[in-house]
Amino acid sequence: MSLHAFRVPRYYLDLIDFANPLCPIRGQAIPSLAEDGEGGSEDPLGEEGISLTPVLLRRHPDRCVFLVSSECAMYCRFCNRRRFAGKPMDPEPYLEESYAAIEEDASIREVILSGGDPLMLGAGKLRSILERLRSMEKRLVIRLSTRVPVVCPDLLSVDHLKAIEAASPVWVVLHVNHPREITDRSLAAVGKIRRAGGIPVSQTVLLRNINDCPHVLLRLFESLVEAGVKPYYLFQLDDVRGASHFKVKLERGREIMAFLRLNASGLAVPQYALDIPGGLGKVPVDAEHVRYQEGTTTVQLISPSGEIGYYDNNAEESACMKCGICEKTGNG
Repeated sequence: MSLHAFRVPRYYLDLIDFANPLCPIRGQAIPSLAEDGEGGSEDPLGEEGISLTPVLLRRHPDRCVFLVSSECAMYCRFCNRRRFAGKPMDPEPYLEESYAAIEEDASIREVILSGGDPLMLGAGKLRSILERLRSMEKRLVIRLSTRVPVVCPDLLSVDHLKAIEAASPVWVVLHVNHPREITDRSLAAVGKIRRAGGIPVSQTVLLRNINDCPHVLLRLFESLVEAGVKPYYLFQLDDVRGASHFKVKLERGREIMAFLRLNASGLAVPQYALDIPGGLGKVPVDAEHVRYQEGTTTVQLISPSGEIGYYDNNAEESACMKCGICEKTGNG
């Protein structure tokens, strides 16, 4: 069985339909024997090679990822940082050198707070980090990537919201993968974030037998727009060890995007992107950046700077999840 950490909040557990073996909530949260499958990498994005400090990653010249926590409210079974998720990691000893690296490099204009989940920090610690970033002479763009409002909205405290408000504007990137994750309580959390000056956008991972259906994603993205959340990215699964059973063929992803462009408001259409393995950055999944190699499952990826990487497109075929959403959308 996979050694990936296991944690499911009671709130998210109560969303699971245990009578349905294909329940999309269950599939994201509960470990399975499929996690013992071969393939993938412990560090699919080559993050260890782009570290400015042990908690500061820089792949692009103008922005960096600040790993302020190793803890999540739930450990998703497809996590691309499962190599350290849930393991003791205290960023405190590295904060000052990380602040210095950000402040001293004039080309860094955006900081993405990630981890783990920044909203798993105590509100005082989050406020301290945000205040330190806002105290710099340059005006940074701050992103905060979180799954807390989706998997355990009650963890979003008044003091967390005050910390966001004090550092406003803060772009809050919500990780949400399925319409069933949008509930009255998660919507209430999103509303609080908006009122606190957070600007909510979303990212979604394309997951086999979870959301790899055009009707499911149409419902998800339109529901997000109705809630005031702009769908930002639809990510192809990173080729992380233990999660290959979630992988969706790139061709299927492009079919889904074609459907969305035809049937959804432009506001509800995210960018379909893939992070090139090895740390070469993300690219749109389109003809300009993706070249199929005949007779193999290997796909050649060309970064905007011309660097070449490869992705193994060895996914199993998608199957209908019999959820009935297509009948309700009227596009079945």
